[in-house]
Amino acid sequence: MITNNLNEVKYDSNNTSGVTGRTQVYWHDESPAWENFEALGRALARSGDLFRQPGHDGGLFLVKPDGTPRSITKGKQLSAVIADRIDLHRFLNGKQKPSRISAGTLEEMLNTEAFLSRFVSVDRISSQPEYLPEFTLTNPGYNDGGVGHRVFFVGESPEVSDSMERINTFLDVMDFHTQADRANAVAGLLTVLLRHHWPGAKPIILATASKSHSGKDTVLDFIAGMTPKTSVSWEPADWATQKAIIASLNTDPLLGMIRLENARVNGRSKIASAFVERFVTDPSPTLFSPGGRAEPRRIRNEIVMSMSTNFGVLSEDLLNRGLPIHLKPNGSITDRRSDIGNPRHQYLPRYREEIAAEAYGMIARWRAVGKPLDKSKYHPCTGWAHVIGGILMVNGIEGFLDNYADRRVADDPIRSSIAVLGSHLLDKCLPISDVVAEVGRLGLIDPLIPKNERSSYEAQKRGLGKVLSAHVDEKFVVLSEDEEDQRVEFRLEKVRRRFEDGKATYRYGFFMVEDSESGVADGPDDQDDIVISQDHPKIA
Repeated sequence: MITNNLNEVKYDSNNTSGVTGRTQVYWHDESPAWENFEALGRALARSGDLFRQPGHDGGLFLVKPDGTPRSITKGKQLSAVIADRIDLHRFLNGKQKPSRISAGTLEEMLNTEAFLSRFVSVDRISSQPEYLPEFTLTNPGYNDGGVGHRVFFVGESPEVSDSMERINTFLDVMDFHTQADRANAVAGLLTVLLRHHWPGAKPIILATASKSHSGKDTVLDFIAGMTPKTSVSWEPADWATQKAIIASLNTDPLLGMIRLENARVNGRSKIASAFVERFVTDPSPTLFSPGGRAEPRRIRNEIVMSMSTNFGVLSEDLLNRGLPIHLKPNGSITDRRSDIGNPRHQYLPRYREEIAAEAYGMIARWRAVGKPLDKSKYHPCTGWAHVIGGILMVNGIEGFLDNYADRRVADDPIRSSIAVLGSHLLDKCLPISDVVAEVGRLGLIDPLIPKNERSSYEAQKRGLGKVLSAHVDEKFVVLSEDEEDQRVEFRLEKVRRRFEDGKATYRYGFFMVEDSESGVADGPDDQDDIVISQDHPKIA
């Protein structure tokens, strides 16, 4: 039984004094449990600041006066909520009992439909604007965009700008290696804003640089915008990285972006993490870390993962899943002065809201012309690439993902070395013994022949054959020294037929495909195109 002694209380983010009225609830121990649970749930729901968590794992969200959420999953937590909002009268066979309900009973109640069904379900309590399925911004209060997009937004309606001034001013002072790296930085900004749209189907943002203090973390701060973010130190031990990431997610339910800082490894091993690779592609990962105190729980993967590194070689799995952004400053970093002050510590904090307004404007302009998709861009995260490419296309930003294949070879020593080898063996079909000799002459044994295959000449032939066979039919593009603006495209092939000695044997060759202008803006035609860095030997 419930009676009200004050009007219903509405949630007010500006009210720091808590609930100003209470609802009376009569709890009868001899009644069926569901009746008591239902009555108490109905009364608590009237407070307007309690919502049901998604799924069937139980629990509530409490919106605190500052607009941040608090998870209510334990009996003791719920007891405090009841004490602040309810005048509870408890009876047994008509005799009044102490009003306190045991923590065990309350925890049981937190997992029943009789109690939870009284509350409106939300996926998130958000203090920042979000985009609903039709790419419309949330309004203050409750927004029902369907499962995954049920949002209680405690902020104010954001401003939308027609300008790109603040974004371009920032981009102009950063030392992006190519136009593609600059375009990908804007793509990262849009990805964070639209992160709820592709659970488990967003790339990891890979910020690399040619030297320290080039601005990698500054670019990642630009990409994060006003979205809650955290930094996690990279650990060579995968379990340690996993533990740190899960601890961050359990601590802050509003977290939208995680940055793995200064990833590096000792020796010649690659930067790799089975956990990160799995997390990026899992739409509903389980948060569990061996030795951690928190119980395992599943979440909808709306986190944007990012990584910064100067000196590491990234694993192929990370490169394949990545949005590459490379910085290559010239000269001494310490002698440089920016026209906008310190980009990270002055410009971005000062203009963060205006940058967000300009990003909202980019999406608004894309919606206004019918939300066209750019299907010319390849990336394993196909839906993401088509939408982000479409937004950039409408706003006149060129180069998106044009460096995807380039960075895969620049950051992969095996592909880079094969490209160098191919540039010296064009239009030759050679047995593996001759290819091994050329590999030795060019100083490419270390990347191209596994360590366990170097003990003898026969082992070297076997090891190199395995490596080359794994990259058969991939295409490579190199710059010609004869004509600087010409690019020569060739393909690695492996053929078996009878040659001069009459015996059927395997041979390897790099055969011309076509010549093309080096300044083509569209980039590689498919995901396996590889462009050799200008730092490597060119075709003589």
